[in-house]
Amino acid sequence: MNGFWHLKFSDFLAYALKSLIQILFPEIKSLCDKTINEFDTFEDVLNLYEGGIKLPNNSTLCKIRDHIPWEMLKELVRNDGERFLVFPKLDAIKADKSAWRTDEEFGREMLAGVNPVFISRLQEFRPASKLDPKGYGNQNSSIRTELIEENMNGLTLDQAMKSNRLYILDHHDALMPYMRRTNSTSTKTSEHGVEGSVWQLAKAYTAVNDSGYHQLISHWLNTHAVIEPFVIATNRQLSVLHPINRLLHPHFRDTMSINALARQIFTNADGNVFCLQELGFH
Repeated sequence: MNGFWHLKFSDFLAYALKSLIQILFPEIKSLCDKTINEFDTFEDVLNLYEGGIKLPNNSTLCKIRDHIPWEMLKELVRNDGERFLVFPKLDAIKADKSAWRTDEEFGREMLAGVNPVFISRLQEFRPASKLDPKGYGNQNSSIRTELIEENMNGLTLDQAMKSNRLYILDHHDALMPYMRRTNSTSTKTSEHGVEGSVWQLAKAYTAVNDSGYHQLISHWLNTHAVIEPFVIATNRQLSVLHPINRLLHPHFRDTMSINALARQIFTNADGNVFCLQELGFH
């Protein structure tokens, strides 16, 4: 009951193959690259979505595609705008490749992204930390009222809070232990820079931290891992004819297969999460 549904599995494999192609080409180029595990320029990122082969949308190709028996291959030869062997281009960069740098796009991505449920209404100003000051020192926020009000189109801080129009994405207490570990290393990478560049870096690090928190905690721990005991208990203790079993069955579909794959690929000691994200072991 917990195997991948065939259409979902086909879609999963098709994008996995596209990901593999994006790895193979750079690996070949990396023979002359000294930083093979890094994006050297923004063009390296854009190349994930550009190029490829645009398949024609004609009746002949449609007939061929309709007669392909495997859904995975059908997914690879889509002719609805996606290019062969590359990821579909993001809407945010279709018209303007630098649109991602704007504050408006940053805010849109936070709301429409992978972890918007962590955004909460600001209930007190300044935001307070629950970390023990004996271990972490003074964690009182240094945000000043004027820094917020200059971006609120004439509203005061009190007016915005009373009308429930001020929200916060707060990973402070969850990430501070990692920040302390980073600051205890022998090398320091931070330095004073141009204000505009510092603001861009602040937004970039916010997005990276939010993505890492979402992947390991919101997504894996609080969604996949927490439901696994209920899947196991249901299969062991309830008859397949039991009303509750029938009710839960659609919600448990694919869960055990996905969790098993995640343990092998993502959350193991050498997996993507622990090698590439700040909440990992490395």
